[in-house]
Amino acid sequence: MTMIIVDEIKYAKVAVDLPLLPSTKDEDIYYYSVPNEIKNEIKSGTIVHIPFGKQEVNGYVIEVLTSKISELIDKDIHIKPVYDIICKNPVWDEKYLELARWISKYYFTNIGTVLSFSANTEVLNHYSHEVKLIKEKDLLDDLNNDQLFIINKLLQSKKKCLSYKFLMQKSRFSKARFYQLINQLQNKDILKKQIKKTIYKKTKKDHEILFKLKPASVKTKNIIMNKEQENAFNNIYDSIQKNEYKTFLLHGVTGSGKTEIYLNLINETLKKNKTVIYLVPEIYLVPQIYERLSNRFKSEEIIIWHSSLGKGERLTYWDKLQKNEVKIVLGARSAILATIKNLGLIVIDEAHESSYKQASPMPRYNAIKVAQKRGEIEKCPVVLGTATPNVDEYFECTTKETILNLPKRIEDIPMPTVHIVDLREEYPKSEKNIISNVLKSSITEALKKKEQIILLLNRRGYSSTAFCRACGYIQYCKNCSVPLVYHKNRGSMTCHHCGFEKAVNLHSLVCPECKSPHFKFTGLGTQQLEEEIKMTFQNAKAIRVDSDQLRKKDEYLKLWEEFSSGKADILIGTQIVAKGIDLPNVTVVGVISADSMLNFPDYVSGEKAFQLLTQISGRAGRGDKPGNVFIQTYQAENPLFSYVTAHNFKAFYQSEIKHRQDFKYPPFTMLIRLVFQSYSEKDCINYANHTLTLLSNIAKEEKLIPEKECSFLGPAPCFFTKLHGKYRQHILCKISNKEIKNQIFHKYFELSTKNDKVEVIIDIDSINLL
Repeated sequence: MTMIIVDEIKYAKVAVDLPLLPSTKDEDIYYYSVPNEIKNEIKSGTIVHIPFGKQEVNGYVIEVLTSKISELIDKDIHIKPVYDIICKNPVWDEKYLELARWISKYYFTNIGTVLSFSANTEVLNHYSHEVKLIKEKDLLDDLNNDQLFIINKLLQSKKKCLSYKFLMQKSRFSKARFYQLINQLQNKDILKKQIKKTIYKKTKKDHEILFKLKPASVKTKNIIMNKEQENAFNNIYDSIQKNEYKTFLLHGVTGSGKTEIYLNLINETLKKNKTVIYLVPEIYLVPQIYERLSNRFKSEEIIIWHSSLGKGERLTYWDKLQKNEVKIVLGARSAILATIKNLGLIVIDEAHESSYKQASPMPRYNAIKVAQKRGEIEKCPVVLGTATPNVDEYFECTTKETILNLPKRIEDIPMPTVHIVDLREEYPKSEKNIISNVLKSSITEALKKKEQIILLLNRRGYSSTAFCRACGYIQYCKNCSVPLVYHKNRGSMTCHHCGFEKAVNLHSLVCPECKSPHFKFTGLGTQQLEEEIKMTFQNAKAIRVDSDQLRKKDEYLKLWEEFSSGKADILIGTQIVAKGIDLPNVTVVGVISADSMLNFPDYVSGEKAFQLLTQISGRAGRGDKPGNVFIQTYQAENPLFSYVTAHNFKAFYQSEIKHRQDFKYPPFTMLIRLVFQSYSEKDCINYANHTLTLLSNIAKEEKLIPEKECSFLGPAPCFFTKLHGKYRQHILCKISNKEIKNQIFHKYFELSTKNDKVEVIIDIDSINLL
């Protein structure tokens, strides 16, 4: 290695989004020289156009170095120049780059992938570059032949303006030379570089529908908060005033007025000329929150940020972010990575939801952990609001004494009465009906009073299994180790994982294995429940909400408006209907099959079941009419139901935290899951075993005490042993702290060898063992 002295040449450390293996090193950081012609334009946080191998790609400037001594680099390495700048101004400030570095290191993800994800390459692709001649022909002098070639091409055009793409096609120059000429001519004030964006015609997108939801009346006044709300508000407000980072857990029962606290905190944050990020767990919850925000604050200063935005919307909102015209970003998980500056508050509503954890693609981040780190960097509070906190977050906030309790509903509205319906006793009476007699009579009574009903069944489709009663054959997906689900409305059996579909002819249905006619559909789905409800309550309007119904972009808005306006009486759906719906006329809630939520081979299965049952129960009785909840089960003796009926989170928590401690699960360890996927089952198993041996050897070499500081479980088949045609194995790593995690995996990445036949997914802080 030789020290190269560079005469005042600026160069940049640039990150690139590449499909590299996860790493703990800066393997996606590359060095580029900065041409003198654009040295004043390139800053940290700039997006640049660079050569990369035989390609041209977007690069993300992490740092600009101006020292005379470049680096200790090999004298034979040629540092290529940056071609040009993609956006005029830096996209990320230093605080955001610090966040990106943390995400990269914590989740073993390339920083280029993190920045690419936040910048949204789809948006960048809608920018085009062109040059315009700004000096008269007779004033052009002292130009070389190459420069004159560019000028003559511009003079031949009608508007004296051409795109980079056209000029490059017509020129004989290398790309590096072409960009050098353009930059030289701009420095001479002969050319002007222009960045244009694609203009889309307005279409009926979801943000336009959202504006229709906004009442035409004047802004609503603040609601007077009760004592508990005031106490919670004051604690968080104190941190806003002090520019202090804290994570507050706003633990309030359903209907306790958490949203009103958020709105008041946002108001105080905006008064300080700070900005806000407001997260909800699912896209379809955005409309009602947007409505409340836009009634309190200026709608032109609010943007929506989530994966289902149209191209025009995304481009418009991106421009507003870059111009610092945004005060509030409202959206789902990805909104935590919005490039908004000057943050003063982060609100995460329904913070217990697993959808805040990104499973795929990379970066596989947890929005709550990222929010906490962003709050720490920006020196602002993070508010986690929920009626059913995650056990590990409750444990963390208990130790820091930042839990703010809202133990009762606003205006002292009583919690709903929860009834556990034992289907073993109900079965002879109900004559094999889906709806128990007690639930049926409650629905009938509610309909007479013009009240509304919500029914939860956490399985979509019509029947969950196709089963032969003669030989026991079950119809599985050809690509995945899951049974096909019968969809009556489509006349087919479908895989809910890979989308494989097989047509069904009910008139000639026989077992594929033994050809018996006793090949039947069993199990219950939302389509069958909808059919049963419409037959039983013929005078009632019932609508179904599940992912099959929500394939169209604005379908949820239509269904939401239909139910919230009272045009529909009964809402049937999967867990979607348990999240954030606030309708005072709902008095009856029915959980059709609670057993489907229990007994999953997952350490969080009890937590998820408790959360879902508590959340759906909270949809009832939110107005001045009492609510009743009916949970149908064959396991009425399960202790979980006693916690739900008593609305007793603390009792559930005490039981669950002991279980976690006994078996060394989070929050008492970090849980890292390594998933191995391959089209070859043998390769998958062999590579998983090889990895386990490597990890075990590293632990021994690093003198880590087994069971105390780290332990490894597996490899074993995943619950879904095959998905999308790939066989799956996994290893669970229980590690005592972050330092040990880095110690093990730094060594692992150094020693591991890539197997092209096996894909490895590293899931940090895994919350899903399926």
